[in-house]
Amino acid sequence: MSTAPISGATNAFNSLVTSSQSASAAVKQQMANNVSNGVSAGTTASGLAGNFNTFLKILTTQLQHQDPTAPLDTNQFTQELVQFSGVEQQLNTNNLLQKLVDANGASGVKSLLGYVGQYVQVSASNQILVQNGQSEFSYTLPSVAQNVLLTVKNAAGATVANFSGPAANGTDYVAWNGQDNNGDQLPDGIYTIAVAATDSGGNNITAGNVQLIGQVTGVQTADSSGNDLMLGPNLTINDANVSAVFSASAIPKATTPSS
Repeated sequence: MSTAPISGATNAFNSLVTSSQSASAAVKQQMANNVSNGVSAGTTASGLAGNFNTFLKILTTQLQHQDPTAPLDTNQFTQELVQFSGVEQQLNTNNLLQKLVDANGASGVKSLLGYVGQYVQVSASNQILVQNGQSEFSYTLPSVAQNVLLTVKNAAGATVANFSGPAANGTDYVAWNGQDNNGDQLPDGIYTIAVAATDSGGNNITAGNVQLIGQVTGVQTADSSGNDLMLGPNLTINDANVSAVFSASAIPKATTPSS
C-alpha cells in the first residue's frame, strides 16, 4: 500500500503547525494590544481555531490511510499529538484572554459611573464650557493683580463677551452666566477664554492653568487608553485629565463677583 497520502498529510500537518505557531504569536500580540485599546482579536483567534480543526482532520486522515504493515512511526505520531494538544491549549488561553479583555473594558466603564451627575474640573487648553446656560472655570495668578480682563471667543474666533475677573494670588474661580456683551444668552458649547492681567504698575501678569468645570452626563470606553467622560453633547474628556470632582453643592464659588 502506498504511503504517499500519509507523507502528504504529514507535510501538511507540519506546515499547519508552523502556521499555527505564527498565528498564536500574532494572537498573543493582539491580545496585549487589546488590554490597551479594547479592540477585539476575534479575527486572528478564529484563524487559529481554523487551523485547529484542520489539524484534527489531517490527524484522522493519517490514521485512516496508514499502511497496516507499516503503521505511522510512534515517535512522529506522539509528536503530532503533542503539537495538536498545544494548539488546543493555546485556543483555550486565547479565549480566556479575550474574556479578560472584554471584562476589563466593561469594568473600566462601570468604575466611572460614579462620575455621572457630578462636576469635574479639567484642563482644556484655555477652553471653557457653557452648559445649561452657565459656565464655571478657574485660572491661576502668580501674584496679586490690579486688573483682570477676561475675553470669551466663540468657535469662529469672534469675541462674544468681555468682563472683569478675580485678581487674587493663586487659583481664582469664575462663575459666568453665559451671556454676551449685549446681555443675550449664548448657546451651550465650547468657548475659549483669554486672561489679561496687570499689576498696580501696569505690568503684565501671566495667568496659567485654565481649567473648566462641567457636569458629567455619561461615560464611554476610549479608543486608546483610559475611559472618557462626556460633559453634555459638546465635550468629551479622558478621565486621566480630571483634577477634581465636586457635587453640585460643592462647586467652588467665584473668588469675586464678575462685572
